[in-house]
Amino acid sequence: MKHDNVYFLQLSRIIFNDDNYKSLSTHARWLYVVLNELEHRFTGENTDFFYRTNRDLATDAQMSESTLKRAKKELEDTDLIETWQSHFVSDKGTKKEKLSAMHFTCYRIRK
Repeated sequence: MKHDNVYFLQLSRIIFNDDNYKSLSTHARWLYVVLNELEHRFTGENTDFFYRTNRDLATDAQMSESTLKRAKKELEDTDLIETWQSHFVSDKGTKKEKLSAMHFTCYRIRK
C-alpha cells in the first residue's frame, strides 16, 4: 500500500492481541514482521512461499544466526509459519540432475 511516497506493510495483529502468542519473544515478533515483508516481496499469484538461507534471513532481520534459529523455532512451534528445507536442482529433467550442496529454507506464513 502506498501513501505519500511511503510504503506500508499490512500485518495481522494476531501476534500482539491473541492470548496464544503473548509468550512470543521480541525477536520472534520482529522475525514475524520481517517474514511478512519478505512474503510480500517474493511471492505472487503462482507462488505462496519464498526461500532464504539462514545467513540471508539473519541479515534481513538484523540478528545473529543463533537468535534467528531460536525465534524461528518459536514461530514454528506456534504454527505461525511453516518451513521446509530445499536445494537447487541442476540439469533438471536430465540424467545428470543433482541437488546443489547449498540448502535453503522455504517459508510460508500461516496466519
